[in-house]
Amino acid sequence: MPRPSPVTDAVRALITRSGQHLWALDELHDRVREQVASANFSSVLRAVGTLETAGLLDRIDVADGKARYELRQEHHEHVKCSSCGRIQQVPGCVLEEAAATVKASTGFVVTGHQLVFSGLCGECAQVST
Repeated sequence: MPRPSPVTDAVRALITRSGQHLWALDELHDRVREQVASANFSSVLRAVGTLETAGLLDRIDVADGKARYELRQEHHEHVKCSSCGRIQQVPGCVLEEAAATVKASTGFVVTGHQLVFSGLCGECAQVST
């Protein structure tokens, strides 16, 4: 378990209790500063790194140049709207069978993966039709 610190505790509390699924570092920094006035971007970055190393967070890359973090839980995929940027969780793993195919063709045992679908969310799809 990570060593207690006000910033790490505030980051952990936000991610576990807020109901927000993905957090960018700038979002975390803004919210943590509301609770810990001395928190700077570096201290939030270190806190996230500590929680990721401890296995509490996963880093998610949705190919927009911003790292996002979420509470580690049951594996799932994500989908990102290419118009408005909205990101939504896709329940479950859609690549379970693909992992067996990868192992059969390469000999690698797949221990993890990230997949982000892109498309249009319901609202943007209605506007574009």
